[in-house]
Amino acid sequence: MPKRRGPQCDVAAFDSILDGVRSIYMTKVRPLEEQSLVQHFHYPLLADCDFEARPMVLLVGQYSVGKTSFIRYLLESDFPGMHVGPEPTTDRFQAIMYGAAARELPGNALASNPDTPFYELSRCFGNAFLSKFSGCEVPSLFARGCTLIDTPGVLSGRKQTEDRLYSYEDVVRWFAPRADLILLMFDAHKVDISDEFKRVIEVLQGHDDKVRVVMNKADSLSPEELLRVNSALSWSLSRILRSPESRRVYVGSFWDAPLRHGNFLNPLFESEAVALLTDLAAVPRNCTVGRINALVARTRRVRVQALLLQHLRAEMPKVGSKDRKQRELIAGIEDVFYAVMKRHNLPAGDFPDVSKFRHTLACRDFAKFKKLDPRSLDALEAILSTDVAQLMERFDAIPGGGLAPAATEASPSPSVHAGGAPVAVPPMDPWAAASPAAAQAKEAAAASTPTPADPWSHPPPGGTDPWSTQSLGAALPESEPNRRGAGGGGGAGSAVLDGLFGVGSAGAAQSRSPSCAGPAPAAPAPSAAWVVSATEKARYDSIFQQMAPDGGRASGAKVAPVLRRSGLPNDALKAIWSLCDVGGAGSLDADWFSVAMHLAMRSKKGEPLPQVLPPEYVPPSAR
Repeated sequence: MPKRRGPQCDVAAFDSILDGVRSIYMTKVRPLEEQSLVQHFHYPLLADCDFEARPMVLLVGQYSVGKTSFIRYLLESDFPGMHVGPEPTTDRFQAIMYGAAARELPGNALASNPDTPFYELSRCFGNAFLSKFSGCEVPSLFARGCTLIDTPGVLSGRKQTEDRLYSYEDVVRWFAPRADLILLMFDAHKVDISDEFKRVIEVLQGHDDKVRVVMNKADSLSPEELLRVNSALSWSLSRILRSPESRRVYVGSFWDAPLRHGNFLNPLFESEAVALLTDLAAVPRNCTVGRINALVARTRRVRVQALLLQHLRAEMPKVGSKDRKQRELIAGIEDVFYAVMKRHNLPAGDFPDVSKFRHTLACRDFAKFKKLDPRSLDALEAILSTDVAQLMERFDAIPGGGLAPAATEASPSPSVHAGGAPVAVPPMDPWAAASPAAAQAKEAAAASTPTPADPWSHPPPGGTDPWSTQSLGAALPESEPNRRGAGGGGGAGSAVLDGLFGVGSAGAAQSRSPSCAGPAPAAPAPSAAWVVSATEKARYDSIFQQMAPDGGRASGAKVAPVLRRSGLPNDALKAIWSLCDVGGAGSLDADWFSVAMHLAMRSKKGEPLPQVLPPEYVPPSAR
């Protein structure tokens, strides 16, 4: 019996990529999002106006960090409703948009217009928020490329939670998925993060690719003070964002006043300003690919959400104590995740955060979940397999890697210098040619949401870790050192280790030879027992297959993200790689990958790593 084909989209009917993305989302994705209650579990739904709107840049930070001054610096002029001062001056959310003349728009009028991206605000938050929301139009070239969202400063204590008549975190959660870039701003004189600001930053998790950290007013610090402040900020952010990689921080003084005279770090501040302005100038050019990326990510998320609710609905008894069964399912939601993942062969990275999902489930009646129509899943599969690819094929690729209609030519990138000093450069018009980075176009077809749980510290019941099977090999682009080390040719040098695991302190890895390859272990007896048990081997093989090995081997660029998630220091990870990459090929097969995971598990328990691999660690296939 021939396999039923999923619903197909007629790409010839679309005038642009954005038109096609909007049509696919509204006809195939949004109906299932509504049925699966995605707006209650994860993020708000999108409307037609969200696809037609200009790219959006959201500025978030504590009070008096320079958000409004930075916007004035970008616009090169004042704007209606602007208030600047050392006290908490901005008391409202404000959207700065392009217009022929400068004028201020009240929030209720702005949210009542269905053609604006703020139309859903009135339904989500009501008049309590709209009284603290406004917009303005300015004849600025920068605003012609993207819309800027100025936010009130995050306050401390009751002033943030009780004195405001709306939930600040919920409003930021509404803006975050719609924003194309999020600037997280800090004052160099006060980098401490309050509990209220911490909750706001946690709301931004899941949008890490959009977040840029900015340390403002840095020219007033001495080099010694700046070094300490930058280290303190990086340490504080690492505890909140829970990422093994350090966050890139733009350091400088981002306003229209000149830098403090005589500071020998002024060239650094100018180069940082150029880098940040270049990021902002790329926002409209990356808009199209960003919309595709968001469509694919939402498709994968709603597929998992629908299957989870379907599984919970099927587990409910027809008669008997439904409340008790529902409580049991909520308590064992990890087992539900694992069952759905294995039954439908889904990657663990598509699943939501366990604790947040459990908390939202507690106030839902499983028996009222709607039955899932298999045709809805077929439509989602068609999006991932054919629709997006066909849509992109209909449009010509620009040399920069972006996508634009076939009749549109790429515009040159704007300069970010004027007389040798960084200036606010207007972004390109998003409705002209787009030219995003090649990596984003490549990742759009396989985008997935970040893994919410840490497989190294939260093993589920039964000793099997469902999160360990996340396909992390494609999560990070291969840098130039990674590509050189993954070819399988000669030995890879120490630069490859630094590229894979970062530069660590003087430790185990540096005491070894410059090559990635470690010393050859002593040959064990062919019948000697292998230190990796059968249970471990099965689990590690599952992870290995998720990394899409090439010719039975996984490159260092694919293995490194998996090992880094253990939380071990870079020196330990380099030592593990050196012990397992015996031939210096820059890649591991399934058996040596199991040895590497076993060593990482032992090291995580506090056991020292051996200088030379013991004979019992050598896989039977290598004896």
